Amino acid sequence: MRLRWGLYLAILVAPALAASTIDVSAQTSAVVRTGDTLVFHVFTWNFGVNAAAVGLPVYPADVSFALVSAPLSVAGGFAATLESTDRAVSVAFGNLTFSPGKFQKGGHAGEVSTLEGYLHLSSSLSEALFGARSAVIALRNQGPDVTLGFAPYLLRQDLYTSLSGGPLSVGAVPGWVDLESPVKPASLINLRAPVSFATGLDVPEPRSGGLLFGGGVLLCGLSMVLGRFSRARGEKVLPREKSIICIR
Repeated sequence: MRLRWGLYLAILVAPALAASTIDVSAQTSAVVRTGDTLVFHVFTWNFGVNAAAVGLPVYPADVSFALVSAPLSVAGGFAATLESTDRAVSVAFGNLTFSPGKFQKGGHAGEVSTLEGYLHLSSSLSEALFGARSAVIALRNQGPDVTLGFAPYLLRQDLYTSLSGGPLSVGAVPGWVDLESPVKPASLINLRAPVSFATGLDVPEPRSGGLLFGGGVLLCGLSMVLGRFSRARGEKVLPREKSIICIR
């Protein structure tokens, strides 16, 4: 009985420990908190098509990017990585910080903050990264909370990625952008403590993992109460046979 309940609770807890992912592609800005990761998905198939047409290797040897944002009051620190589309292969750009810059595009010009990175890749690593004709640039915030974005452009348009090999240089096609936020174990519910609900507070939007865990806990508790009630009617229960489930 204890093993079965343990498996149920393990299944319920697992989603709550995973990262929460939100698609922010259509937003002009996003709050990236400490520990959050801004994940840019870019399409790279156009480099291979153009390289094959002129007889060059179909995977780029050099990759660079520049992320543009409205001027920031803090420099901010990000750990940047280039990853394959399935996130199985990755290589680090290193720890990067925003620096001031100027922007001009489509009649819009002004002061901005930019985050830039560059990598030179071996042919085997480049094939592993770009074999699926797309890639990921992941930026994990290691500094204070920061709001990124440059209106009126969407977040997906704020990243400029260049793929180069020999004399050929091609811009990657923007895809979509995810904001990944870790869910900490400390946020899990303490089953032995009273649960209170307050109003008038700034409550964050509920996350699916937490809702699933909370609903599962209620179901587990209801099932245990009904089970004890049934045993009390049909048989004598010895005190030492009572099971206790502890969640740490």
